[in-house]
Amino acid sequence: MILVSHLVKRYGNIIALDQVNFSFDDGHIIAIMGENGAGKSTLLKICAGILSYDYGEVLIDSYSLKNHPLDARRVLGYLPEIPELYERITGREFLFYIASLRQQPDASKRILSLAASIGIADALDFEIGGYSKGMKQKISLLAALMHSPRNLLLDEPIYGLDPLAARTIQEFIKSRNGTTVIATHSTHLVENIADMVYFLMHGHVIHSESTASLLTRFPSIEDAYFHYKDQG
Repeated sequence: MILVSHLVKRYGNIIALDQVNFSFDDGHIIAIMGENGAGKSTLLKICAGILSYDYGEVLIDSYSLKNHPLDARRVLGYLPEIPELYERITGREFLFYIASLRQQPDASKRILSLAASIGIADALDFEIGGYSKGMKQKISLLAALMHSPRNLLLDEPIYGLDPLAARTIQEFIKSRNGTTVIATHSTHLVENIADMVYFLMHGHVIHSESTASLLTRFPSIEDAYFHYKDQG
């Protein structure tokens, strides 16, 4: 579970997040939608412990990110929008490196299990520099999951991917337990896998509702988004 309370983040005179409140429940997939600059990536980076914040509280499975950051990060995985990868090493070597940082026991078994579950076991011994964008996204997702976190933050996980790679990652996300928070522009992804959607605009939550409920009142999540954006 991830609880965000009265969160404020400033960049100089610019307020990126203004009194934002979220409650991301265990076992759910939550989508955050908003145009560029709305604060989606900033929110995820704060929850991942990458960015500091000015005011408020962030709890990851009851661990305060401010007071117990190491405990909070142990139960959290994060996939950035543009993952940083070492392109001159193989996928297997990269995952072993991540496993060592996470002090993952029986890393070899864990790597094989994860790679098989997302369909890249045959590519583990190729250099990452030769991977397609979809394969790089998959290896980055596996790195975020190496320590079996209950909570997962994904920033644009299928952006720019071909349909097959996007579907594989989408199905993988649906199959996991725990809490998954996705920042995305993809209304298709939201409609297919999200239990709940939050619309973020200029650092404010302008509306939140279950995906199923929105789709009973609007033809699509895109229509719902523009409806509340125009109201906001």
